[in-house]
Amino acid sequence: MLKSVKKLRRRKRSMVFISFPGDEKSSGGCVAAGRGFFHINSHGGAEPCPFSPYSDINVKDTSLREALKSPLFKALQTEGLLADDHIGGCTLYMNRDKVEAIINANN
Repeated sequence: MLKSVKKLRRRKRSMVFISFPGDEKSSGGCVAAGRGFFHINSHGGAEPCPFSPYSDINVKDTSLREALKSPLFKALQTEGLLADDHIGGCTLYMNRDKVEAIINANN
């Protein structure tokens, strides 16, 4: 996969390719929770990523720009969970107890 992404980056310089998972180290940690992207579930909930199914804001009720300012996303960014050293898998999933604590603190 890494070879394919590198090849695409060389051939299509006008496009941005993110290897997910894979680019966490070169991106300074997880690119989730508004640090590059977020996931919208089937009910409109803005989630940090597909592997971290927690949401505190719904895009049916707000703009995408406002969803990026979600208290959950901001807390994940300031708590340092996204900068965790990536060892494979989803850092938010591996720290789901901390993510759940943030959700519970904001409710």
